Amino acid sequence: MKNKIKLFYLPIENKSIEIQTIGDFSDKTPVLVLLHEGLGSISMWKEIPKLIHEKTNLNILTYSRFGYGKSSKTSLPRPLNYMTIEAEKYLPIILKKLSITKYFLIGHSDGATIAALGSLKPMNNNLLGAALIAPHFFVEEDSIIAIKNTTHQYKKGTLRTKLKKYHNNVDNAFLGWSDVWLNKDFSHWDITNLLSKIKIPIIGIQGLNDPYGTIAQLDILEKKLTVPFTKITIENCGHNPFHEHLDTTLEYINKFITKNL
Repeated sequence: MKNKIKLFYLPIENKSIEIQTIGDFSDKTPVLVLLHEGLGSISMWKEIPKLIHEKTNLNILTYSRFGYGKSSKTSLPRPLNYMTIEAEKYLPIILKKLSITKYFLIGHSDGATIAALGSLKPMNNNLLGAALIAPHFFVEEDSIIAIKNTTHQYKKGTLRTKLKKYHNNVDNAFLGWSDVWLNKDFSHWDITNLLSKIKIPIIGIQGLNDPYGTIAQLDILEKKLTVPFTKITIENCGHNPFHEHLDTTLEYINKFITKNL
């Protein structure tokens, strides 16, 4: 049933993950799994999941990772390979518990990196493709400068107050993200050597005015991939093409999904 929305909690390791589904998961329609950014959650997607559902007519799964939204807290500091852990451990658990077979991954920022890493060892080879929006594969100096500015706004400005309405424990969410990215040892983080192992079609979307990452992220993806790759750049666009160029972004994703069903 179109637009049928469910919100529930999935038990994992004596904790709970906040889950939202849209559509009818009993009919085995392919599922679009949305993976949020480093400060995101189910509620921070706002109307995007519903709009993607209406555009594609496919089922939608969103969830708040541990430490975000209404999911259980996570232990801090997060390990520097936290995105790999999400992709290799928790994403497969969630897919298995919800009996999801055919699916696409749609990730934004950290979520895009998790989607890329989740494309290396997809569950049962039923991953049909992945949309990577503002992904990170290595650390750029521009990204660190932007995160330092965001951290200043969190500590001295109004950002903490704004984020509180999206997270049960806002400090767990923010510090779990910022403390990793600003850790000097994280400056050497680089997963570009893994990208050639991706075996499913990929679309990469990057705003050309994104303070958190440059077109170099898509350039290295294009260089390393051996699978069909669609490279999209959007002018006058910052870190979130969904919010800044909604119709354009939805159209690109819909065309990609339709092509790879």
